[in-house]
Amino acid sequence: MSNGENSWFAGAIHNQQMETSKGLVEFADVGRGPAILYFHGTGAGNDAAVIMERLLLEDGFRLIVPNRPGYFGTSLACGRSPNDCADLAAELLEQLNIERAVVIGTSGGGLPACSFAAQHPGRATALILQCALCHPFTSSRWMPRQLRWLYPLFRYHRLCLPILRIGFRWEMHKLRRDPNGVVSYMSGERQAELYDDEATNALVPLLVESELRCARLPAGIENDWANAVDEDWLRPDSVRCPTLILHDRADPLVPFAHVEWAMNCIRDAEFCDLHAGGHLIWVGKHGSKMRDVRAAFIRRQIDGAGQ
Repeated sequence: MSNGENSWFAGAIHNQQMETSKGLVEFADVGRGPAILYFHGTGAGNDAAVIMERLLLEDGFRLIVPNRPGYFGTSLACGRSPNDCADLAAELLEQLNIERAVVIGTSGGGLPACSFAAQHPGRATALILQCALCHPFTSSRWMPRQLRWLYPLFRYHRLCLPILRIGFRWEMHKLRRDPNGVVSYMSGERQAELYDDEATNALVPLLVESELRCARLPAGIENDWANAVDEDWLRPDSVRCPTLILHDRADPLVPFAHVEWAMNCIRDAEFCDLHAGGHLIWVGKHGSKMRDVRAAFIRRQIDGAGQ
């Protein structure tokens, strides 16, 4: 992987808006080539996805990244569930005259990505799950390590929402005071390996800026909390397209149990075992490996599908 600022998208991100049957959806459409439908994670909008995925653009792909319902210009009225989000994205592709796309779900974007692949198999050339949530928080074992003690609050989030909001505001306050804290939070035991990493140090201010901007409009984040403890979005044999799972076992935010569940549910899914930056799989020892394996997988599926 290239180092420092050259690793990340530094240009202006121009969002577009499109009217759908569910409402107005805001999205970024960047690059040229075979289409990739990208579902961003929790806590940051589509701008963070475009910033972090510059290398997909360099590899010759077109990124379609909608803001999920509740995030920025896409109203929560467009649909609260992962299934609603998947249907919204399918309608967006239809209006863009994109018949099929490779689908990527990162972190909390794993929910609608799995739903899209299950509900719209004719539109999903392949599925890539990147440090992705694949199972609801039915017990603390599915939760981020540092948040497991808060399981009762998440499980009964409707009653505990005021407490969760206070905790979230406090975390954002700490992030403003110490932006580098995001590395510790997202990389866990890999933090020491990233201390002098140029790419990580260049990413931190961009990621923090996106997260703080998103925190001012938290409807999408709060909706993600609700979906994380709701019904399953990935079930055995619900997804049948070729699938690649990219994960670092040291990820402190998405336990390895999510990978095991996905491998159990998706036949012949490929797993790429990364020693990267924990939840930040774009950096660290295997940052370049992640890019190379992913690009090769995408090319293989696109060529096989005749796109």
